[in-house]
Order: sequence, then structure tokens, then C-alpha cells
Amino acid sequence: MSPTKTVTTSSPRGPAALGGNGSHRSIRSYPSRAEAIDRLEHLRSVVPVFAQELVSARRQAARLRAENGWLIEQVRQLQRGPA
Repeated sequence: MSPTKTVTTSSPRGPAALGGNGSHRSIRSYPSRAEAIDRLEHLRSVVPVFAQELVSARRQAARLRAENGWLIEQVRQLQRGPA
């Protein structure tokens, strides 16, 4: 390669960009079957907690949307003036 050539890497829109915000962990092979099983058991204990948090967050979002609708209606009534 001549000194004036540059090496081009994959574009930011390519496969390397799929990680998104950089929080994606690289996939690695486990050195042993026992470590893989330990990891799986850990995930089995953590995933239900995340699922419960997701359900709770969705319910809260629905309540907030309903409250926002009510508040928007209150603002509209106040903007119309006294009844």
C-alpha cells in the first residue's frame, strides 16, 4: 500500500452501526459449558424483573396519557372563558 492511500472502514450505516447507542455487548463464546449455564440461569432470574418493570411502565404511561387528555380539555375550557 502506498503512503497516500487511506484505509476505509465500513460506513456508520453498515453492520457496525446496528449496536445503536453503544450499549450493545459484543457476543462472545463462553469458555465452558458451566459458564454458559450460569449465564442462562442469571438471565432467567433477571428477565422476569424487566418484564414486570415494562408492564408497570406501560400502565403508568396509559394513566399519564389519560391525565394529559383531561388536562388538555381543562385548558381548552379555560381558554373559552367563563361558561
